[in-house]
Amino acid sequence: MVHARSGAVPQRRFVEFAGVQKSYGSVKVVSDLNLGIERGEFVTLLGPSGSGKTTCLMMLAGFESLSAGDIFLDGASIGSMPPQKRNIGMVFQSYALFPHMTIAENIAFPLQARRIGKAETAERVARALAMIRLDSFGGRLPGQLSGGQQQRVALARALVFEPSLVLMDEPLGALDKQLREEMQYEIMHIQQRLGVTVVYVTHDQSEALTMSNRVAVFNGGKIQQLGPPKQIYEEPVNTFVARFIGENNRLDGTVRAISDDGCTIDAGSGRSIRAVAVNVSAAGERTTLSIRPERVVVGPAAANAENCFDATIDEVVFHGDHLRMSATVCAQPGFIVKIPNSAGISMGSPGDSIKIGWAASDCRALDHG
Repeated sequence: MVHARSGAVPQRRFVEFAGVQKSYGSVKVVSDLNLGIERGEFVTLLGPSGSGKTTCLMMLAGFESLSAGDIFLDGASIGSMPPQKRNIGMVFQSYALFPHMTIAENIAFPLQARRIGKAETAERVARALAMIRLDSFGGRLPGQLSGGQQQRVALARALVFEPSLVLMDEPLGALDKQLREEMQYEIMHIQQRLGVTVVYVTHDQSEALTMSNRVAVFNGGKIQQLGPPKQIYEEPVNTFVARFIGENNRLDGTVRAISDDGCTIDAGSGRSIRAVAVNVSAAGERTTLSIRPERVVVGPAAANAENCFDATIDEVVFHGDHLRMSATVCAQPGFIVKIPNSAGISMGSPGDSIKIGWAASDCRALDHG
């Protein structure tokens, strides 16, 4: 048997926040953050404004000091290391390109700052331009490029010196919807091809779910949930995550009973709902149930669902690829159902009564809120 030596350094993840805190005076912005990121991962810090996600990124970059704890990169402490010595690439929402420099000169800048030779610099710049499919644009100025092209240049500049870690702070926030979606795939494919580790900050939950290996959902300076996108969406651990990630139906009730295979919720007027017990532990507790709109079935098929109720249609809106119905269920308004737009589809009109249902496995009993 091999015994660990006394005082041995613990094995750390490629990027590791260890007990990190950040305060501004008496205001604690980040509380006791412990987060490990593997080499080659794409991890997104997601949350509303003021949740602490950007502060975490700035501490990792070295632009913000730590109030407590430490940050490790590839096993070495960088908590007090100056930003320029961390060898980290950065991509910002504003692109931050030098307007008086050509595209090639912008990309070459970090190489020149590291005193890379002219021949190698020219070779790396050419490879970077090819990577972002702007081979013939090297002689142009940033102002002669579209927003999406400028963002690709900013990405190339962050990658050209071959950093082991790239940080991205809302890099697509200034782009229109279609270009933003195109750039999501662009960044994702480049990251996968190069195998570089990316820590990405956004408040856009759709962006986070599309691009990431794992998502850390922030609120109040703490990680509320950390996991793969599908798990974050399908299995929220509390009402904040359920509400923040995607559209979500919420029904309030009281726990009637809990068993090994779930729980029974009293939704009022004798209505019982079966659900997965997530944040409830005893009968009598108040709870908020979470059900995704696309998990709800309507019409005759609802009769076969474990949870089936009469609902009153309040509104039906056409969204092109689907219809969105708002209804009152269990005397609670604002219940949303999404139905794919297929031939012959009809959901009724406001005021109509309709059967709706869902599986107990798609209904999560969370903290009341």
